[in-house]
Amino acid sequence: MPLFTIILAGYQTEPYLQKALDSIANQTFRDFEVICYVEESTDRSLEICQAMAERDPRFTVATGPKSGSGGPSRNYGIDHASGKYIAFIDGDDWITEDMLEKLAAELEKTGDIDVLTFACVKMDNKNEVPFASEQLTNFTAEDAGIVFSGQDAIRRVKLLAKCFHGYSWLNICRLAFLRAHCLYQQNSLFEDFEWVLRVWFHAEKMVYLNDVLYFYRIRSDSLTTKAHSSTRILLALSEKIYPSLFRFACTEPVPKDILSIFGNLWISMFYWYMFHPITSKDTSDEERKHALDMLFAGKGRDYFQQILPYVSFPKRLAAPLVLLAAKGFQLPAKVFFRRLYYPLIERRGWK
Repeated sequence: MPLFTIILAGYQTEPYLQKALDSIANQTFRDFEVICYVEESTDRSLEICQAMAERDPRFTVATGPKSGSGGPSRNYGIDHASGKYIAFIDGDDWITEDMLEKLAAELEKTGDIDVLTFACVKMDNKNEVPFASEQLTNFTAEDAGIVFSGQDAIRRVKLLAKCFHGYSWLNICRLAFLRAHCLYQQNSLFEDFEWVLRVWFHAEKMVYLNDVLYFYRIRSDSLTTKAHSSTRILLALSEKIYPSLFRFACTEPVPKDILSIFGNLWISMFYWYMFHPITSKDTSDEERKHALDMLFAGKGRDYFQQILPYVSFPKRLAAPLVLLAAKGFQLPAKVFFRRLYYPLIERRGWK
């Protein structure tokens, strides 16, 4: 049983994949295994992973159909891992060669914990240098080494802040903990955003390591970047992510202060993609109606209304117009958001 299992998602990443694999193979800490999960690609991603597995027995390769999501690769890895802790890497990114060594040293200090999180930097795809001021972390240097619960972590970073980074690969997690609580949404964009919140909520012990250990490559043709039309984001969030989060918030024993943090984050993002004058300018009324239909299907409307008492006044004020838009009357909501809500947010700094 190795200490770490690294799950690598290798879909359509041929130009970058060898760098990712080498950064794993060259780790100074050697007690790990790697599961490379390659969805059907039109490039040589599968062959590159298979060649690595032939050279290094710590690497294994599995394949699956194209899903448009990281969920299937990560769920497969969680199901088939034998390491005590799970780490994630996307096939176009890479990690520092001492990443596992530093993680192992921190675990030696803290003992068994559910989640260990760290920092990363965004890297320019053309010349592989960091973007200015683009270190991604949810904590401060003063938080390093403190053992706290996941719920206290949520309170600590205050998910209302725009700096929250919900990336799977910023967290390593204890395998038994993940199997008990936190599988991924299948075949859904932005599955990280939904998954990380659930992981943190259930974690009994979390630790932050104040080191940059991961390099996040920004490229125009990645799975998520290609999906970054506002309408596609809106529909992806409304179909699976928000219904799951709303159900979670209303059926789990979520403390009121955390429900407020969650509700403000989720509803703010939903309004942003649904009605912001710039973000939603290319979204048609039919697409907006479809998103609302998906969000409010089943118990969705009830969950939405259960969360509203815990969010800020501007969001509560907008809610009746959103519910009216779900019935097909979108003009009042569009006028409210474009003429009042967002101008006042900008002027007064509303959250």
